[in-house]
Amino acid sequence: MKISFVTQNKFKFNEVREILEKFGIEVEKINLEKPEEGNTIEEIAKNAAEILANKLEKAVVVEDTGVFFKAYDNFPGINSKKVFNEIGFKGLLDKLKGKDRKAQFKTVAAYCEPGKNAKLFVGVVNGFIAEEVRMKDKDVMPYEKIFIPEGYDKVWAEIPEIKKKISHRVKAFEKLGRYLLSKNQ
Repeated sequence: MKISFVTQNKFKFNEVREILEKFGIEVEKINLEKPEEGNTIEEIAKNAAEILANKLEKAVVVEDTGVFFKAYDNFPGINSKKVFNEIGFKGLLDKLKGKDRKAQFKTVAAYCEPGKNAKLFVGVVNGFIAEEVRMKDKDVMPYEKIFIPEGYDKVWAEIPEIKKKISHRVKAFEKLGRYLLSKNQ
């Protein structure tokens, strides 16, 4: 079985390909920017999947991910990439000085066939934000250098073997993998 994953992010593509490989699902990358319509990551993923499935006239998967700081309402949330690009690590860490450092990573994978409603698969990991950037030179997504999953004392970038087992993206895409296998039996 083969699915089409719409993303421009090489890290997400490689991670999703590896996750779905365990289910015997081949992942094709469609290098397009997804539409960002909605106020939650669920709405953004659902809307993007439905728009792209109809536009491309084939089944697609898209995902949206956000990190949410407990100290702030839905921040940076759906704007995680934009916020990082605007204020960087210094701005993010400054915002948390003296505040609750608990955080949650959430991924929504949306699968959609043309003319149908998208099916959503959610993965969540709780944790907290480190007080400093770790693994500064490692080629990973930015938040992986400051997010520490619950039960650990290292950021994702320091424990890639653990991330491959318990991340928000793993949880969402394993649910998608099980769904696709059951759908094709």
